[in-house]
Amino acid sequence: MAELSQLFILKVSNDQMIAELHYTDEYLMHQELNVTKEEFTQFLHNNKIIFGLDEGSIEKVVSGGVPLEDFPMVIARGIEPIPGLDGKVQYTINFNPMIEKDLNDDRWDFREVMRIPSVEVNQMLAKLILPTEGTDGTNVYGNLVRSKPGKPIRMKAGKNVRFEEKSLTFYSESVGQANVQGNTIHVHPVYEVSDSLSMKEGNIDFIGTVIIKGDVPSGYTIKAGGDIKIYGMVEAATVKAEGSVYVAEGLAGQQKGTIEAGETIQIGYINQGNVYATNKLFVENSILHSECIAGDEIICQRGSVIGGHSSAGNSIQIKHVGNHMNTRTELILGQNHKELQETEELQSQKKEIEDTLKKLAVLGEKLSQVPNIESNPKLFQALQRQKASYDKNVELLDSIKEKLESLNHETNEKYAKLIVIGNIFANTVVAFGKYKRMIDTSYKKVQFELVRNEIYMRSLEDSFA
Repeated sequence: MAELSQLFILKVSNDQMIAELHYTDEYLMHQELNVTKEEFTQFLHNNKIIFGLDEGSIEKVVSGGVPLEDFPMVIARGIEPIPGLDGKVQYTINFNPMIEKDLNDDRWDFREVMRIPSVEVNQMLAKLILPTEGTDGTNVYGNLVRSKPGKPIRMKAGKNVRFEEKSLTFYSESVGQANVQGNTIHVHPVYEVSDSLSMKEGNIDFIGTVIIKGDVPSGYTIKAGGDIKIYGMVEAATVKAEGSVYVAEGLAGQQKGTIEAGETIQIGYINQGNVYATNKLFVENSILHSECIAGDEIICQRGSVIGGHSSAGNSIQIKHVGNHMNTRTELILGQNHKELQETEELQSQKKEIEDTLKKLAVLGEKLSQVPNIESNPKLFQALQRQKASYDKNVELLDSIKEKLESLNHETNEKYAKLIVIGNIFANTVVAFGKYKRMIDTSYKKVQFELVRNEIYMRSLEDSFA
């Protein structure tokens, strides 16, 4: 009988975790295989396959030949390393100011979600959980495969917060409002205005949390390092918070009013306003002729989105979109529509400059070939202007490339969803990144998502039945 090395070939995967047995042409000449388990195991060992041997496959081989259709067969399988768990933060207070929401429950009180987390002195805020090392594996050669240790969580103590290294615990050092901004825990003091904002207070720029017990009239500006809570309405004013913004009534912006938040915005309604939330945007009633951007999701619980542009990184959940008058309304998923417009403008500028540089390069090459050009003042000045213009355009092109790179964030249009629990009317534009779909007739209870680069719509009637 032929040697086993003439009958079989062993192939090991790139990660050395799987060894497969393949047959050779010589194997076809042997209808019956007469080999002992010890001989076959020794064949594997001679090829340095010593760990994770598949006893079932070995028995199959030595029992008297393996049908060709069973090849290639796994003859050994290593143990994959198990990566360590990443470190995490275990919060001991509820930093999330929202409560659970139910879009279909009209009894849900929007105002109940407007709670800013309050803490006392020396109150425990959070505890760090260290990462684990993981479990090592072994490949088919019997070699140790090191596991990847978990990554430590990066969380820092911010304003009025101390971190105790021994217990890996964060504590409040003052009474105030607790919030998490990025990877930092803060406890902010509170600045409170007992009535509507007026000339008595003027514009407000405060390191902590701001509470306005009335309205914010046109022309005023409020900036806060923490959260902003407004019990009344906002007119054509500017409201900016590094944390979250809560407006009990709404924004009547007159195309000038702006609300920006580093976290979440919760508001009664938006009318002709500009609203930007890094995280989520919750609107109790309607969004009318406004520009709204949310990094995560937009939820318009009871009202309609009519006119303007609204974009969200992950999802938009709305009751009604557009109206019976077919007012043009645009909804953009997976990408900030302002950044999308800016990217398109920068791409256009980039192409113009690249075309200009090509023309300048051709001109420079022609001028540089003129013999004794220094003796011709006009041509020499033209060459100098060409070089200056070329260098200036190169600088402009580099600047545009930097801007484009800064705008080149990961987009989520492949996983984003638009959910309409009421009606979506004609003349609504639904976009997932660069892919657009014009709605030319009315639909009821539908969901939109991007499937194989096409915007797919499906009915939610069964879901809401």
